Amino acid sequence: MKASVEDQNRLVELQRLDSHIQSLQFKLKSLPELEQLDAIEKQIITGEEILEVATIELGDVEVELKRSEIEVEQVSDRIKKDENRLNSGQGSPKELEQMQHEIGTLQKRKSDLEDGELEIMIRFDAAKAKVETLKNNDAGLKQLRLELQSRYESASKALNEEISSELIKRDSQASGIEKPLLELYEKIRTSSNGVGAAHLVGNTCDGCHLSITPVELEKIKAMPLDDVVRCEECRRILVRI
Repeated sequence: MKASVEDQNRLVELQRLDSHIQSLQFKLKSLPELEQLDAIEKQIITGEEILEVATIELGDVEVELKRSEIEVEQVSDRIKKDENRLNSGQGSPKELEQMQHEIGTLQKRKSDLEDGELEIMIRFDAAKAKVETLKNNDAGLKQLRLELQSRYESASKALNEEISSELIKRDSQASGIEKPLLELYEKIRTSSNGVGAAHLVGNTCDGCHLSITPVELEKIKAMPLDDVVRCEECRRILVRI
C-alpha cells in the first residue's frame, strides 16, 4: 500500500488522539467514586434491612409494654376498689377478712407485674436506642452518598467534556487521511488493543516495543517513503521518523 509521508504522520497524530481518548474513557469508567458509591449503596441496603427488623422488634416490645401497663392499672383499680369497701366496713367479718386476704394477693400480683413492667421498659429503651442509632447511621450514609454522587458527577462531567473535545479533534484529523490507509489503521487498531500505528524508533517498533531484525530493517530503509510499512511482529503500521 502507498500513502504519502504527510498521511502517515497524520496517522501517528490520530493514534495519539485515540490513545488519549481511550485513556480518558478508561479513567471515566474507573473513577474511585463509582466503587465508593457501590460500597455505600450496599451498606445502606444492609442497614435498612437491619433497621426494618429493629423497628418491628421495637413495635412488639411497645405492644408488650402497653399490655403490661394496662394489667398493672387494672390490678391497681381492683385494689383501690377493695380497699374502699374494706374501709367502709360493709359486709360481715368473714367477708371483710376474705377481702383483706384478696387485697394482699392483689398487691403481690401488682408487685410482680410492676417488676415485669420494669424489665419490659428496660428492653423498650434499649430497642428504641438501637432504632435511633440505626436511623442516624442511615442518614449519615445517605448524606455521604449525596456527597459522593456530587463528586462523581463533577468528575465525570469534566472527563466527558474532555472526551467530546478530543473526539472533535479526532474526527478532524481522520478526515485528512486517505480512506484506504485509514481503514487499514482502524482494522489493526480494533484487533490490537487500540493501537494501529506506531513510530519506528531506531530498530524498535514503538507499538510492541520489539526489535526489528537487521535484515528486515535494511529492507525497510530501502523502501520508498510512501510505502506503508508493517511491523513483522505485531503487524501494526510503522511510521518512519
